[in-house]
Amino acid sequence: MSITVEELSSQWRKEGKRYASQINEYVRQGMACNWEEEIKEPADDNRSKLAGKVLKEIKAANENGQFDDLRELFPPATWPFNEAFQEAMQGIEPIGVLQNQIAIVQKTNKNNPEIYTVTADSLECIPGLYAAGLSQDRRYVAVADQYGIRIIEDANRLLEGTQTATFSWGAIKTNIHKLMPNVQTVADEENPSTSLIKIIPFAQGTRVLVVSHAGSFIASTESELIWLLPDPAQYEEDEDEEEGIFLGDAMGHAAISPDEQWVAFGSQCSDHMMLNLKSMQVYETYPVSSYPHYCSFSVDGKAVWFNSCHFYNGDTIKVTLEEVVSGKRQDEEWPLMDEGMRVYAAAVTTAGQILGDAYGYLRYIDHSGEELWRFHIGSTISGLAVSEDEQLLVAGTYGGMLHFIDLQSGEMDQYAIGTAAIKETARWLIWKEEQPLRW
Repeated sequence: MSITVEELSSQWRKEGKRYASQINEYVRQGMACNWEEEIKEPADDNRSKLAGKVLKEIKAANENGQFDDLRELFPPATWPFNEAFQEAMQGIEPIGVLQNQIAIVQKTNKNNPEIYTVTADSLECIPGLYAAGLSQDRRYVAVADQYGIRIIEDANRLLEGTQTATFSWGAIKTNIHKLMPNVQTVADEENPSTSLIKIIPFAQGTRVLVVSHAGSFIASTESELIWLLPDPAQYEEDEDEEEGIFLGDAMGHAAISPDEQWVAFGSQCSDHMMLNLKSMQVYETYPVSSYPHYCSFSVDGKAVWFNSCHFYNGDTIKVTLEEVVSGKRQDEEWPLMDEGMRVYAAAVTTAGQILGDAYGYLRYIDHSGEELWRFHIGSTISGLAVSEDEQLLVAGTYGGMLHFIDLQSGEMDQYAIGTAAIKETARWLIWKEEQPLRW
């Protein structure tokens, strides 16, 4: 090892320890006094001036295939790269973990469509796919390309397997136009795949939930479709006789209950919505904050956690399905799980949910709303996925970094910011116009 690398490593590690230690102490003092006292903030992280040189070392390790000492020499960090490499960064969203700890990952940027299957030490790129989704039982994968959506059973590393259903964009467009003539939706997109936010296959591999920037729906066969949002009636006063109504909406989101009897969904212009797929009854509850932003079911399927946001902050409530149906609770009575987070993603576990927010924090909240731990990964969270055994958490960010985190490590990394006894074990940098880099 050259003196130059040794000195670079020493500076990087020393400053990383200093910054993490001081930030953790700052947050500890703030939380102890509920931020009611004035606390001196630590000096800024000075590693940004070293980031370019460290990136060269990461690239060299990838070119040579020598990773044994890389994380020890240069413990991973995000914030030192944020300013200098902002233009290269893109959203990387994990959407599920298959067997053998293989994560399915998609870009949030649809200009150059690619899906990846990634482990801690290997990555496969599958070009031409705009979106992917994993069923509740992890048996079915949905993939979307320029032609439509396919559902695959028992997919391999290249997402190949037995095809159980196909939904062409032509058929989907026809069905939407039959339901809502003179209304502009995702059916009027030249390539609807470019507007996709999320696709989730149901078990049995014959239905798929689709969330896009121009409408959300469930496709069950080539001839059946359930439209969810937006509601055309909300737009009637804006109708232009020549052009019709445009159902563009922001912050579309949805989730399927573990027993697949319910779909929770919403968008910026809706309330929190729940559809019972047996009765086809829709239930609504009002958001605590300004705009519905995210939803996820509890692991037992008895409750939905709904997040609503205002700028970069927000609130998360827990809505119990039994009480929704019975009408026992009023909107304002739903328990708050968190006050403060604009939630972009969640990983559902037996003990609660790990929420990822706009500021790059993961917070583990139990079923009663108590914070178990927090962990900062440095950039707005774009997606979270947890393995079936709840040991591996895969987190993606809009900084183009993919984090593999051991939830059961029982130790806290000395370079980490937070209170969690968990440890990142691997990381990938997946940036624009760059080969993915293992770190």
